[in-house]
Amino acid sequence: MMQAVDPLTYQTLRRHLRPLSLKLRLSDGLVLASRTLWIGLTGSAAVAALGWVTPIPHLSWWVTLPLIVWLLVIIGVAAFKPLPPRRAAQRVDRILNLRERLSTAIELYESGADTPLAPYQQADASALATRLHPRQIPIAIPRRPLLWALLPALVLVALLTLPNPMDRILAERQAVAETIEQVNQQLAALEEELAARDDLTPEQRAQLEEILRQLQAELARNPGDRQEALADLAQAEMQLRRQLNSQIDARQAALEQLARRLEQLSNNQASPRPTLDQLRQQLENLAASLDQMNAAEREALAQELAQQAAQLAASDPATAQALQDAAQALERGDTQAAAQALQQASQQVRNTQAAAANQQAVQQALNNTQAARQQIAQAGQPGQQGQQAQQGQGQQGQQGQQGQQGQGQPNQPGQGQPGQGQQGQPGQGQQGQPGQGGGSTADNLGQQQSNVPGNVDPNRPSSQQGHGGNSDTVYQPFNPSGQIGDPDFIPGQQGSGGSSEVRPGQGQQSGINTPSVVPYEQIFPQYRRTATEALDRGSVPIYLQDFVRDYFSRLEP
Repeated sequence: MMQAVDPLTYQTLRRHLRPLSLKLRLSDGLVLASRTLWIGLTGSAAVAALGWVTPIPHLSWWVTLPLIVWLLVIIGVAAFKPLPPRRAAQRVDRILNLRERLSTAIELYESGADTPLAPYQQADASALATRLHPRQIPIAIPRRPLLWALLPALVLVALLTLPNPMDRILAERQAVAETIEQVNQQLAALEEELAARDDLTPEQRAQLEEILRQLQAELARNPGDRQEALADLAQAEMQLRRQLNSQIDARQAALEQLARRLEQLSNNQASPRPTLDQLRQQLENLAASLDQMNAAEREALAQELAQQAAQLAASDPATAQALQDAAQALERGDTQAAAQALQQASQQVRNTQAAAANQQAVQQALNNTQAARQQIAQAGQPGQQGQQAQQGQGQQGQQGQQGQQGQGQPNQPGQGQPGQGQQGQPGQGQQGQPGQGGGSTADNLGQQQSNVPGNVDPNRPSSQQGHGGNSDTVYQPFNPSGQIGDPDFIPGQQGSGGSSEVRPGQGQQSGINTPSVVPYEQIFPQYRRTATEALDRGSVPIYLQDFVRDYFSRLEP
């Protein structure tokens, strides 16, 4: 009589075969790992080697990535590779030398064989499976593939332990990123400061805020790239420079000179540096007091306004035209038209004041961007600040030597004391005493003592000569040929006895009205503008730009 295979016996066999299958998967995974370990180590070594030629942030994490990927692949293959029960039983039979007892039982059940021996074979296999344990299955890891992984492992260890030259670049990038964050905070503070100013028009404030916000957005996206940050700052500086007006400084200086002259006419104490508000008030006061002046006072005021208009014509044509109209109206005796012209001049001064405020705000923003560019350029460079400090001390020492001038001794005939320098401030000397003109070299123009007894030797260097006595003038050299050589000798006008010859209508300060000597307040804006253009072009090294700005700020009248 035929007997069917008992399913319960088969389920018991499968249940005891399952932990053996897990042990087989573990063994397969370890064998695969030993044979492919060199692949993961080679990938990590390649990433580490790449970190030696290009800066990679968090390199240690990237080095472990190939090993993590390799490990995940090993786990995935070991866990999900198909291992059917018959295949697992065959491997267990072969490893434990069970003579295919487990695999035969599974095959008989799956094939549905109905033989007299099938139930007995199933029962024998089930009983055998209950006595098996996963520890009986050994794990044989091949050693030769592990030797293949030794070389990439040594290379990886060497690359990770030896000093990496890219670490310095990464440190610089980190320092640049931190500096960029600080610069963004400074720009935000500057934006708030500009928003609080009430001397800017809404259009001017909006333009500056747009440039600053765009710069902050560009810097916020920068991960620490120095060149990109410097390019963004240079772009912002270019936009700010487009809003600068090179004539504002000269116009403001000319208006300040006008304010000084009007203070002298009103017999008020002259301010060291009158403001444009004071000038507007002076013009309005003049307009209100025209009816109270007599004819002689109006005539003198008309001449003075015409003279001031001529001096303002080059730097501020609009204000000069208003002053000229006021002068002509006073000459005609039309005080009402003169008052209107003075009010128009006051309005032009107000416009210049608004333009100067915008110029100041733009210059403030430009100074901040230039300072930010210097900070970013120096970020992450050890020793750079110390080097700059040493160079700065040298520059200050040179400026200190250049900023001192020889001073003539008062009430003493003869030559002035030897000067201590040649640049920086106009010399001081004697005026108001009869003296000898003498000849002079081009280098001595504006430095010889006017109307002081004594001689000036044109053959002596200018550093050994006494200096001129007009504190409102500065020497402006002129060399049309541009050639280097001995300066030309300019003979003075001498009368009999060596004394200066004074013609009617001429003052006794010979040489003061020459083209080589101009008012200090008039020529200073040109020098400062030239220096500013040199800074904008990048002609001055970054570590010297602050000294140039400080130098001209100290010379500002």
